[in-house]
Amino acid sequence: MFVDIHTHIDNQAVIRILDDNFKEKVLKTWGVHPWEVNDYDNEVPHDLRSLGMTIAIGEVGLDKVYKETFEKQIEVFEEMIRLSESYRKPVIVHCVRAYAEIIEMRKKMKATMPWVIHGFNSSVETMRQLLRHDMYISLGEVLYRNENQAVNILKNIPMERLFLETDVSGRDIRDVYAKAAALMGCDIEVLCRQIFENYGRLEATH
Repeated sequence: MFVDIHTHIDNQAVIRILDDNFKEKVLKTWGVHPWEVNDYDNEVPHDLRSLGMTIAIGEVGLDKVYKETFEKQIEVFEEMIRLSESYRKPVIVHCVRAYAEIIEMRKKMKATMPWVIHGFNSSVETMRQLLRHDMYISLGEVLYRNENQAVNILKNIPMERLFLETDVSGRDIRDVYAKAAALMGCDIEVLCRQIFENYGRLEATH
């Protein structure tokens, strides 16, 4: 099994699972992206469970590249966290230059649901801080763009906290797994088994 914890299909953020027979299962996520907070009108689905295959809140979070909306981003992210806790759904987190704020938000909101930091691309020390607050780390393009950084991250992350993703890269998730396994020096089957177990823990929160 290959779990792509964050990708996009037809402009919809999803979790995609590909089995050994190349059959796929697509699980929808729902949330307000930090780039789109000005379009948010405080309307949310009446009952997130009515969305059927919606499995997570996301992608949501904070992005300091968009400084002019940062206060609004915080307000909307707080609402997304409340929804996550109310409906017991994990969160797929978009974070750019705001890891300290993400940690503070988790503490402030006393969040208990799993958060997955997607597309992580920062230091090992930052990763350790996130791990100390019970977050998962998902890697994607950093595996290709900065192998030295990726190797350092992979050496220091417990496998039970790791996810992999394709996001909008257009890559095949099987290639991403092969790349990560090569950098880690482990069998791809071991990686597949562990990440599927990690996903099972997310799914079990419902």
